[in-house]
Amino acid sequence: MKMLPRRTVLRGLIGGTALALPLPRLVSMLNGNGTAYADGSPLRPRYLTWFFGNGADPAHWVPAAVGVGDAWAPSTALAPLAEFKPWLSVLSGYQVAVPAIYAHKSAPAAVLTGAQAMDGGDVQLPSIDQLLAPVINADTAFPSGLHVGISNVTGAGALDFNISFSGPNAPNPPNYDPVALFTNLLALSGTLEPDPALFRRKKILDAVAADASELRAKLGSQDKERLDRHLDGLDQLQAQIDAIANAADCGMPVDPNVAYPDRGADGAITRGRCQAFADLLTFAFSCELTRVATHVFSCAACHAGYPEAGLGEVTFHEDFGHRLSPMGVDFGTAGFHTGVEYTMSCLAELLQRFRDTPDGAGNLLDNVAIYATSCVGLPWDHRMDDFPMLVIGKAGGRLRGDIHHRSAGENTSMVPFTLLQTLGGAQPSFGAAEGLVSAGIPEILA
Repeated sequence: MKMLPRRTVLRGLIGGTALALPLPRLVSMLNGNGTAYADGSPLRPRYLTWFFGNGADPAHWVPAAVGVGDAWAPSTALAPLAEFKPWLSVLSGYQVAVPAIYAHKSAPAAVLTGAQAMDGGDVQLPSIDQLLAPVINADTAFPSGLHVGISNVTGAGALDFNISFSGPNAPNPPNYDPVALFTNLLALSGTLEPDPALFRRKKILDAVAADASELRAKLGSQDKERLDRHLDGLDQLQAQIDAIANAADCGMPVDPNVAYPDRGADGAITRGRCQAFADLLTFAFSCELTRVATHVFSCAACHAGYPEAGLGEVTFHEDFGHRLSPMGVDFGTAGFHTGVEYTMSCLAELLQRFRDTPDGAGNLLDNVAIYATSCVGLPWDHRMDDFPMLVIGKAGGRLRGDIHHRSAGENTSMVPFTLLQTLGGAQPSFGAAEGLVSAGIPEILA
């Protein structure tokens, strides 16, 4: 088996435009034990912030028992994540330390940046993803990361639609269009923007067939399987995007036989849209087009409806988050719990793809750190204690996983600070004023 440079790509031409198709981490690119690249470069982990608006009820969210392994089990709200328990760290009992000056704004600013929100603006400090970007992502095609969103319904002026900030009033807005993201991923460098119509005239895999055949002859059996799986996945993804793009060109509805036929319009909360972005983020992370991303399922104080969860088109924030449904408080409470479970099932779509994607000596979920959180704790009272916070993934062996760790009211800033330190950040502290911390959470470390 020949050792391959870690930047190996498959090359070809489409309509006279040069194409460079990235490859996932192959065994041939690594050292003998799979812990670094063959040239000695370290395997850098990936990082993703996954955000959902309107909080969670601790009585429904927090597992009954604490501990590691068999000592604990996921709660009802977290049941959709049960199969990913070996990678799951539930962090309960943490409290937002900054004052609750702005509803649905103070808390998300604190858990994303460690500081209070700005008066008349958004945040005072960069968000955790942007602190990590120069550390683990500077050499990728998207150095500030990829930022995607599911719902584009207003958050009542909280932090608007954003969870990634390079600094005050410098958001990195989410992209709600999977077709646009697909085109960007193929452009790779951000400087080459080929006409998407070229991809419909000639299949990408046809363009790189000769290069792929030559590379395949140099690979061992395990890498051949990974290469074939990678190319098969891209072929399926192109078929899906082609159908959507062609339908848009003609002003016709998407063929119902195409994958994700019910994904809905850009900005709608649907499982199909979550699946489409999960495919694209998996591709981007696997090929190291980026190592940093953010995913906004719903923004802070989002007023969208969750029709797929059986909750209709009414505003989830009002009818269920604040239990203002005309059907009564009990109906509103039950509907809120249903919505949170649905939200976690959409997160599970991403985790399933990460787990099933080989990466290095394991899978992508072994080599990622996902920070999942929200804009409030108990929503109907705007509580900021017992805040919903998850850390998912092993971060290349740095994180323990399979733990429910409960705090006695410690600062939520400790969670992102732990991830910042764990993934290579050199900052001695995180946050400002009441949100400032200089200690992490050793219990979740491997």
